[in-house]
Amino acid sequence: MKNNYIDDLIHSVSRVVKPNVPLLKDVLVIGGMPDKTQNLQYLSYNRDTTLAKGLSCEFSAVAVINNRRASEWQLSGYQKQVSRWVFSSRWARNPLDLFLNNLRCNPSVISVLAGAASHFTLLGILTETDLQGSGPTNRRAQYICPIVAVPGLGVNALQTIQAFESANQIMKSGIIGLQFYRKTSRQMAGT
Repeated sequence: MKNNYIDDLIHSVSRVVKPNVPLLKDVLVIGGMPDKTQNLQYLSYNRDTTLAKGLSCEFSAVAVINNRRASEWQLSGYQKQVSRWVFSSRWARNPLDLFLNNLRCNPSVISVLAGAASHFTLLGILTETDLQGSGPTNRRAQYICPIVAVPGLGVNALQTIQAFESANQIMKSGIIGLQFYRKTSRQMAGT
């Protein structure tokens, strides 16, 4: 494994959130990069929490995607329809499943990954929690967003990635023990 892959991935995450570099480097070294025949490599559990301007921001690096296999990994046709139904935000309870499925079903993002100069992309999840609460019941709003960190992108490709991240942001709501996810298009605080 080459260190420049790791450094490039860490640097590309910093466009959205300032990562804990030693923690992220350890996670990437231990988890490793996907082999040439693997679509992605899941990473071990990690979470970096920062507090700023009344928000708690938690970043978790969850997987490294193999850009060399992005075209083969894309879902289309009947597989895409079934996958959209199974991984609907109406009943899926895991944001990672929602984000991975939406990424695989999005041809513009897949073409950015396939055309990237870097062999790997880091997929992370950013959770922003409003610590001050909002509304008459003073509930804390929580937004969960995918972070697709692709090193060395041009302006147009970066806009495609940012549009995907913004379009797939979800708001976590519900009562204790029964959580629901709802898509929003609210811009992230870090962008």
